[in-house]
Amino acid sequence: MGLATPIAIMAGTNVAARRGILIRDGSALEKSGTITAVLFDKTGTLTQGKISVAQTAVFTESKEEFHRIAAALARGSNHPLSRAVAMLSSDPLELQSWKEIRGAGLQAELGGTIHRFGSLKWLDETGVDLTRGRDFFEHWSSEGATITAVARGHELLGLIALKDQSKPRAAEVIENLKRSGKHVYMVTGDNRKTALAIAAQVGIPEANIYAEVRPEGKVQVIKNLQSRGERVAFAGDGINDAPALEQSDLGIALMNASDVARESADIILLKADLEAIPEALGLAQATLRTIKQNLFWAFFYNAAGVPLAAVGFLSPVFSALAMGMSDLIVIGNALRLRFWKSK
Repeated sequence: MGLATPIAIMAGTNVAARRGILIRDGSALEKSGTITAVLFDKTGTLTQGKISVAQTAVFTESKEEFHRIAAALARGSNHPLSRAVAMLSSDPLELQSWKEIRGAGLQAELGGTIHRFGSLKWLDETGVDLTRGRDFFEHWSSEGATITAVARGHELLGLIALKDQSKPRAAEVIENLKRSGKHVYMVTGDNRKTALAIAAQVGIPEANIYAEVRPEGKVQVIKNLQSRGERVAFAGDGINDAPALEQSDLGIALMNASDVARESADIILLKADLEAIPEALGLAQATLRTIKQNLFWAFFYNAAGVPLAAVGFLSPVFSALAMGMSDLIVIGNALRLRFWKSK
């Protein structure tokens, strides 16, 4: 009985490590086997994170000046969207009071006026009139592009459409999870129309999409799912995903995740392939089955052998052999995990 659980956990974590799945401890492996819902971040998780500027719409400045302003605002941020926009221009601009608004965008003073670069929702909240960009937004968001904007005070300077592609075989991974009985969700800070376009590519139902959610909102989404009885695994890679990874029943950090996300996660994927997620969950379930089988054999041997030995039906020598045999069966059953294959 002392071997039943630890030997199975050791075998399971060893097999996972060989497949590029780092499981932090035995507790994480046990939690993995009880997951009922998987919640994905969008950018860099379901998508490749190789973002490029697809098109810009400029309303006031010249195109070159607009690119200079947008690039200058974005240059200080490490967010994937900002890195793509920063490549629009290499010309320096002197900014004052630059700061990053978590989950919203970037803000700085230029020429004595506040300039902002970020999500349309944030700019709308700050009083920017976005009416002029409606046609651009409708077209590019339906193409699955992320739309960001640059504003000077309350004046809209222009819009930027940023495109990313879903990861290869992401749709197959989602289908695999759904076949195994998991509910699959997407949560993103992007606008809903763009989120729907990406979700359609990978096969996530419209009802399971949470869009325009700020980092702290992701935690609330997870809490809501947990209150409905779901055991939630959250897969993400950014600094902003750390609170959600902590709140979830099982946090999964992808290969290119930030250090903060890795520290918050229970499982770290050492390969970029999303297929490692259903593989990790499937292996965890197989490990739990093995633990239950081992406990059954351990209790069976003791429940049957001790009374028989007590009344003299088993000799001491045979009892010792039977006890050793029970250990071998438990160890051998655990080692079968080495040959486990994902369906």
